[in-house]
This record gives sequence, structure tokens and C-alpha cells, in this order.
Amino acid sequence: MTSKINKELTMKPTFRTAILALVTILATACEDISDLAIDKVAAPVVAEVEDISANAVAVTFMELDKSGILNKDVGIISTPVPNLSIDVFASGSLVGTFTTDANGIIEVAYAGDKPNEFAGTYKGTAFRIIK
Repeated sequence: MTSKINKELTMKPTFRTAILALVTILATACEDISDLAIDKVAAPVVAEVEDISANAVAVTFMELDKSGILNKDVGIISTPVPNLSIDVFASGSLVGTFTTDANGIIEVAYAGDKPNEFAGTYKGTAFRIIK
């Protein structure tokens, strides 16, 4: 009988320690700490790049309306963004600044590296798209 009482007394502190450790782990695992040096914001436009010749690309900029995403008859609506000023870069160097036409398209001819970065500001939000 004495050994049973001793065993119950020694198990209680161990059980309490285990519960305390579990609660501590759960409490600290729920912290939301960002490791990013800057906040990441989704680009307000999307870009589709298409090769139109050996040394030229056409890039279409569109705004996505996702308000109907849950309606199978509506879905996501892509709207071209006209008159958008775009800085175009190839391998980190500025190729030039272009303005989209009425269909949201710019055409960029290049001699060296193919353009792969497009930057601008739309509705007050700056963006940089890397393709």
C-alpha cells in the first residue's frame, strides 16, 4: 500500500510537468512572427508575356476582378489596363519605359537579354513583376 501511494505522489509532478510543457509548446507555436524584412503585397495587376518574334515580346497587363470567383457563371474577370506606365528591365538593367495601349499591351524589342521584370504603379500600389 505504501509503494502505491509513493508511486501516485511521484507521478503527479511528472504529469504536471508534461501538461505544462504541452501548454507552453502550444502557446508559443501560435505566435505569428514575420521573417520577411518587408511586407509582401500582391501586385494589383497581372502580366502575360508572349514572344512575338526572335527579339521582341508583347506583354499584356490586366486587372483581375475576383468578386465572382465562387459563381461558376461569372468566375474571374480579366480587364486590360490601358495607359499604364511600365518600366521594363532585362537582367536588372532598365530597357525603357513603355505605356500600355487600349488593350493593356506593350511591345518591347530587345537586342541582348530578354526582358523579365516589369514595374509600375496602379491605383496607388507600386508593383514589380518578375517573369
